[in-house]
Amino acid sequence: MRSSLSSWFPQPADYRLRGDVVAGLTLGVILIPQAMAYGILAGVAPVYGLYAALFPLLVYTLLASTPHVSVGPTALASLLCLNGLSHLAEPGSAHYLTYAVVLAGLTGVIQLLFGVLQLGGLVSLLSRPVLSGFVSAAAVLIVASQLRSIFGVAMPRTTYLHDTVYQFVRHLGTLHLPTTLMGLGSLAVLVLGKRYLPRAPVMLVWIVVTTLLVYLLRLDRVGIDVVGAVPSGLPALVLPRVDLNILTTLFPVALVLALISFVETLSIGNAFATRHGYYRIRPNRELLALGASKIIGSFFAAIPTSASFSRSAVVEEGGGRGPLTGVVAAVLLAAVLLFFTPLFYYLPLPMLAAIIVFSVGKLFDLQEMKRLAKLAPKELAVLLVTFVFTLFTGLQWGIAGGVVLSLAFVFLRAARPHLAELGRIPQTNAFRNLERFPTAETDPALLVVRFDAELYFGNAEYFGDQILALADERGDPLRAVILDAHTINDLDTTGLYALEQLFDKLASRDVALYLTGVIGPVRDVLFQSGLMQRMGAESHFLSIQDAIRYYHERGGQRDWNLPAVQHD
Repeated sequence: MRSSLSSWFPQPADYRLRGDVVAGLTLGVILIPQAMAYGILAGVAPVYGLYAALFPLLVYTLLASTPHVSVGPTALASLLCLNGLSHLAEPGSAHYLTYAVVLAGLTGVIQLLFGVLQLGGLVSLLSRPVLSGFVSAAAVLIVASQLRSIFGVAMPRTTYLHDTVYQFVRHLGTLHLPTTLMGLGSLAVLVLGKRYLPRAPVMLVWIVVTTLLVYLLRLDRVGIDVVGAVPSGLPALVLPRVDLNILTTLFPVALVLALISFVETLSIGNAFATRHGYYRIRPNRELLALGASKIIGSFFAAIPTSASFSRSAVVEEGGGRGPLTGVVAAVLLAAVLLFFTPLFYYLPLPMLAAIIVFSVGKLFDLQEMKRLAKLAPKELAVLLVTFVFTLFTGLQWGIAGGVVLSLAFVFLRAARPHLAELGRIPQTNAFRNLERFPTAETDPALLVVRFDAELYFGNAEYFGDQILALADERGDPLRAVILDAHTINDLDTTGLYALEQLFDKLASRDVALYLTGVIGPVRDVLFQSGLMQRMGAESHFLSIQDAIRYYHERGGQRDWNLPAVQHD
């Protein structure tokens, strides 16, 4: 029994129970104000953010393959919820809450189904540039969504950045000065505290200070909005009302949420697993854990959740190494819901808005943009397209546009793979790309090329056209084309046809085609198709050197002092 528990919950050799308890208490304290803030961001009352932090965290902790990742309401999941549901019902209404809970459950069903079907590889649909562009744009949208709360501007909710900016400017005359001072002042305290007092509980202290200021000075009477009454007690067990039409409407949002939540969890989990080394992330188990946490959470009025990097970092820094961390945090949260919710009545909403803006600042990935600008301009284009689409067309369309563009670049790369003309490095038997080694030797009678991809329907025409174009450049002196095929790892029927056509067209010009380094599976296709027999055994060699030696033995003019020929 102990062995099975240790395999399910791996622990380091220096595991200490105290570390989990301390980390759990710290996580719970940090989680409470963040959960309330993200509940407001999602368009529901703050207490539903607390509900979303309770059962999803507990279930995920007991099922996940990592002890460090903390799940619960996050800025990105909340914004996806708000943008996906605000056109269906008024945020804050009973109908809206129902949709939010159903969305959480549907997202969990998708993730659970993916886990059962062992589809953990779906993470590859979201390349790093797509995810970076999407998250960076979401950070901008989240900050924009908090303008009304930080400045006290009476403006309607909007989905797109340009609408938000327009409405903010249009209603700037309604700016409320006390709210602005509270919001910007809180943001300044958080930023300065992070910079100059990184280990101090600045956020918690300032929450207490602002709440006491509002209570003692009755700032709520001068227009600063407060959380108000927070219901006491644990959430009741309620079966979410499911309607087929609503499920159909919510499915695209749920699918995006499922993918984003999974990618976030894997990214965070892999970072910690690599750092600590005593466990490894199991993608399909993570899908099952995430799915179950959302489904069970939806029976207790939980809104959509995801993994939080900042709270996971708190777990690590606090010494958490096992699942007890999440259990302790959940127990603390349950105690708060049962006994301490009246303390949050005077918590100012501008303070919670400042927490949201402060927390999402790190999501804007400027460093990745700079890195791609230097290393991979095409991938930067994918990032920027995703970024712009997300800002101006919505979160779902933004990530869909990024995925489509990524797949388009994948297809273009596959359809136009690298093809190099090779030359011999002087005084060696090594053959390298002439573009990179311009001093490499060539023979006018021989064209040596390397094709760095599988030969299939997507690039077969390109393959033939490029080699024939190089042959045309050589003109009449060309007597043989040597194809270094060791990098051709697969060959379909269209690729086989392109190879046959190349052989026939070169033969019509009295130019031989030699193949070198053909791997076994490709050689099998050549043999079964009859092309190997047509070309003759003397056209297949183990290496470029063997092919050149054979050519010279058959009457070639130039000798590169190569070793004796070896036929394949």
